[in-house]
Amino acid sequence: MTGILNGRVALVTGGASGIGKATAVAMAREGARLAVADRAEECASATVELINAAGGQAIAIGGDVTREDDVAAMVARTVAAFGQINCAFNNAGINTRAVGPAGQRTHDLSRTSFDGMLAVNLTGVFLCLKHEIKQMLAQGSGGAIVNTASIAGLIGLPTSAHYVAAKHGVVGLTKTKYWRRCRCTEWAVLKRSRKPSSGCARIERRS
Repeated sequence: MTGILNGRVALVTGGASGIGKATAVAMAREGARLAVADRAEECASATVELINAAGGQAIAIGGDVTREDDVAAMVARTVAAFGQINCAFNNAGINTRAVGPAGQRTHDLSRTSFDGMLAVNLTGVFLCLKHEIKQMLAQGSGGAIVNTASIAGLIGLPTSAHYVAAKHGVVGLTKTKYWRRCRCTEWAVLKRSRKPSSGCARIERRS
């Protein structure tokens, strides 16, 4: 397969279904070699089989984005298989029903529900960014990272305070201009984007 991502290597989290699966397939169609990650490797395998059957190259990786060791291993396995990472799509996430009853207002939320939401939807993105950026800087060639947020990262929702807080945090992480030893420049300003559900940062080595 050849296209705009020919010769590139991409890591996609939450790649077993939905946006993650569709993005992984689209990236493969454009020539990228893919590491498709999900909480269970067998779930990611279905996406990988689809890509490989169409003539692409992909591997499945299992891991929990709330565990730093798992995230580091995702990056390491991608590099072991393909030699580098040029693109990353941090898409793994959960909805409100994954951590408690739907429709709860702020004063009804348990601490467990709030912490569980932030662990996946915010801390998980941070951990992925941390290890992806380190690898891209070590390569010396930079790369591109996209983080999935939501319209909930731009507005408030009365029955989803924990989800809103996490997604606002993702937008803030994406918009942050500086990390240690690298410059992260917004590629698509959210208010100008046709789809304000994601942000994209270009990672460059600082002089």
